[in-house]
Amino acid sequence: MTAGRPPRIGLFDHLSGNRGGGQLVVARMASGLSRDYDVEFIHDGTGYTVRNLGAVFGLDVSRVRERIVRNIPRSFAVPGDHGMISYVRSGLAFDRSLTAPYDLFLYSGHGLPPVCYARRGLVYQHFPMEGHPLDGLELLDRWQRRRLLDRRVRAALYQWLWSKRLRTYQKVFVNSRFTASVLERMWRLTPTVLYPPVTLDAVPKPKRNVIVTLGRFDGRDRKNVRAQVEAFRRFLAEVFDDWSLCTIGFCGSAPESAAQVESLRVLAAGLPVTILVNAERRVLVDRLSEAKLFWHTRGLGGSGAGEVEPRHQEHFGIATVEAMMAGCVPLVAEAGGQPEIVEDGVSGVLCRDMDAMVMQSVRLAKDEAKLTQMAERARERSMAFHASVFDRAIADTVRDLVGR
Repeated sequence: MTAGRPPRIGLFDHLSGNRGGGQLVVARMASGLSRDYDVEFIHDGTGYTVRNLGAVFGLDVSRVRERIVRNIPRSFAVPGDHGMISYVRSGLAFDRSLTAPYDLFLYSGHGLPPVCYARRGLVYQHFPMEGHPLDGLELLDRWQRRRLLDRRVRAALYQWLWSKRLRTYQKVFVNSRFTASVLERMWRLTPTVLYPPVTLDAVPKPKRNVIVTLGRFDGRDRKNVRAQVEAFRRFLAEVFDDWSLCTIGFCGSAPESAAQVESLRVLAAGLPVTILVNAERRVLVDRLSEAKLFWHTRGLGGSGAGEVEPRHQEHFGIATVEAMMAGCVPLVAEAGGQPEIVEDGVSGVLCRDMDAMVMQSVRLAKDEAKLTQMAERARERSMAFHASVFDRAIADTVRDLVGR
């Protein structure tokens, strides 16, 4: 760090291409830290621009510079049967070019971070999709065909590189206790839980008989949007009232994403269902402000379905908190990070499956007094996850690491 200039911070979004909770976290950090530091937002140039994120999330990013890095590896890990020499030659060289220019490098993503060559390193892990390189090696046929000495040498090198990688980061944040429990097992360290930042500048409005869902149209239907439409059909058959469903989501440029939206429109034909694609923030806020119920169905199995894998569950639930801030009663999966947000039967409802979600929604729709009471408790509960808590923790951590 040169005397007289503010510390330089590189914030790396390894989830580039999306416009969801991961981007909100990095954009929020960039906006806040840029008041006191020289901040650069690093991504692969697909899906958004920094200015676009500022508009979507209502953040001032005018002081944030943008660094586009093409051909970013999907993984910085050393696969179990990787050629070690080629990795040292090319992989570590890329890591150095990505991280070295900064006083503080911050990684945000689902994978292992690159080896950090900045003065200080910080990780915000949304959910670990990659673990220790030695885990599972014994199951690989090619690994078993190697000579014993070769396996021992490689294992020692993988362990050395793993330790080297994690030593370059002084702190690891995760977005929920649920994520922390998985990361402790996969990374063999204890992280710090820091819930994502949530704000909602909503003007109170009269509530209408509306159910809102927020998500993403990505072709793989990870948010179970099709199941929401089918569940709403069953809900309507029980309430015999003027209820409607509004599903709001981001849709990228991939053909399969557009195809999913079209298939949803066909499925919802004849039903009071509105599908809003890439809606502006003010539209999202308005719809939440008017709605009585909020559905979040990621990680929610169908009738008789088995347990959903941890990686396919909702790892926290930013949209759930936003809905609660707007006075919606949330009905969410009894899995992942959602139970950390919703107090079952008090500030919302935790559901085992789609059948339970429909049944509990019908009960609330027929009990206006209970619905109003839970909505108020949802508002109160949501303040525990307000962005100001996140902002203070990030500011204090960065100050401890690089000064200022």
